Amino acid sequence: MSLLRFLLLALLAAVSLASCGGGSDENDGARQAAEPAQDVAALARQAFGPNKKARSGRIDGRIDITVKGARGFREPVALSMSGPYRGRQGAALPDYAIDLSVGDRGVGLSSVHGRSFVILGTTGYEVPAQVRRRLARSAARGANSLMRMLDQFGIAPWRWETNKRLGATEQVDGVPTVRVDTGVDVDRFLRDANTFAGVLSSLGVARANGLPRRIPDSARRILAASVRSAKGASWIATSDGVMRKAGLTIDFAIPQRRRARIGGISSVKVVAQVLVSEVGSTPKIAAPRTLEPFASLQVAFDALAEDVQR
Repeated sequence: MSLLRFLLLALLAAVSLASCGGGSDENDGARQAAEPAQDVAALARQAFGPNKKARSGRIDGRIDITVKGARGFREPVALSMSGPYRGRQGAALPDYAIDLSVGDRGVGLSSVHGRSFVILGTTGYEVPAQVRRRLARSAARGANSLMRMLDQFGIAPWRWETNKRLGATEQVDGVPTVRVDTGVDVDRFLRDANTFAGVLSSLGVARANGLPRRIPDSARRILAASVRSAKGASWIATSDGVMRKAGLTIDFAIPQRRRARIGGISSVKVVAQVLVSEVGSTPKIAAPRTLEPFASLQVAFDALAEDVQR
């Protein structure tokens, strides 16, 4: 069952924070005629490249995962991630305060003025320097604050998107945007999920939730070869080039002969959406007032791990 729990959390992180998108209807009457491919590339450069307009905002994501064929997953599982981020000039990491919820369990992740924290309740536990340096090295690959926010976790939608096509001009929360429809390189997506798993492991979060350190290569290959459909879309603002909305739909259908190797799963459906709002705002992001040593967090996580294993 640990593999299943990992898939739920990894997909949440990789999709909810991602800017690759959620499928749109190919017969949408609002679709406009496709424009030259270089215009799609220009939109991608604005969204994923240097862009001062993406320096701050709020991320709100939700994902629903339906698993069939495995005991314990009779109902869809809902997951969410939300909170503000704010870039700082010259900073290795943006400031942020993210709430991550999986079912009835939640944990906070934050970075404030050069310090990073895992938060349980109202208590913060400062992340060890070597872990923060790892996050900072990954974040440095991002070309703007929103991308650095994602890349610190190994989440890079531009590595997953395929076959980009211009869609309609649409309003998202009152902002004019252009929809870009895409395919999804699912194997690349799952590889990035493994990078995120390494972050969770270094923080102790993986063990607390009964999660393995990574998706085994054999399971990843089975999933990547069992994609029935995968489509996405992202909505990029015409005024500033900042991604305002994204979503993703992936259907996996596992062949009968391979199900025993992946916990009995016969199918998985992932439906996700993320909204980016309050772009250009100045969110107030403060360090936790109550601090405890990181070692104390591991004690708490050990207790949670024992509860998960019961």
